[in-house]
Amino acid sequence: MSGLKIWKSIFEIRYPAASLLFDNRGKIAAKWQWTSDLTEWRISNNQVSIYNKSNTCSLIAGYKNCSVVMEMPENIDTFCTQALDFSNFVLDTIGIKKIDRIGLRLMQIAKHQHFKLLFNKMQKQLFLMTDEDWESFGAIPEDIGLPLTLSMGEYTANFILGPMRKSQLENYFDAPTIKQKVPSVALFLDIEFFRNNQDINLSNLHGQIDNFLVDSSKAILDLSAKFINKYRGFK
Repeated sequence: MSGLKIWKSIFEIRYPAASLLFDNRGKIAAKWQWTSDLTEWRISNNQVSIYNKSNTCSLIAGYKNCSVVMEMPENIDTFCTQALDFSNFVLDTIGIKKIDRIGLRLMQIAKHQHFKLLFNKMQKQLFLMTDEDWESFGAIPEDIGLPLTLSMGEYTANFILGPMRKSQLENYFDAPTIKQKVPSVALFLDIEFFRNNQDINLSNLHGQIDNFLVDSSKAILDLSAKFINKYRGFK
């Protein structure tokens, strides 16, 4: 099995309802349309979206949150630069004075040849339960997933891990071209690091966002590498 690769990146900032969004939807669309391959835009009552024709990249500004989504990003640095530039512009344009939550989510996939083999390895190494133990639940599992919420110093992390077939993986993606590319069987690793408002210094908001993107992306990738190195049998 090949190593983990980032297939989807999501950066989101949540804030109290911002009425200035409604007066600036056109300004936001005009600023970001035609940057890179972002040729399309859509304005609704509560948000403006700028995106490419393949639907692999979307910039979204809403009255309660803004986000950047990339499927199969070129690399994490490219994604972080886009996320930083767009979020800073939106926050300045709609006059955000308070942040409720800031989070980065990376979905990673590592191709595997056989679902049952991967399932068995994960069941034995992570759950340490015999067939007799599982019978106490009434049956032996056909599939497994491991959702966790972890305290990681200044961050909280949501962590989802499990073997997945193509039909499951496709549900995490929007772009038809990406849905076609997902492997038949894979190890799926979905990690989100986030911080809440009490941890954010608004006096240097741009710097805080930059630091968060750099630190959280490194922390997620480090955690992923440690996990794969620990459980080499998954590879």
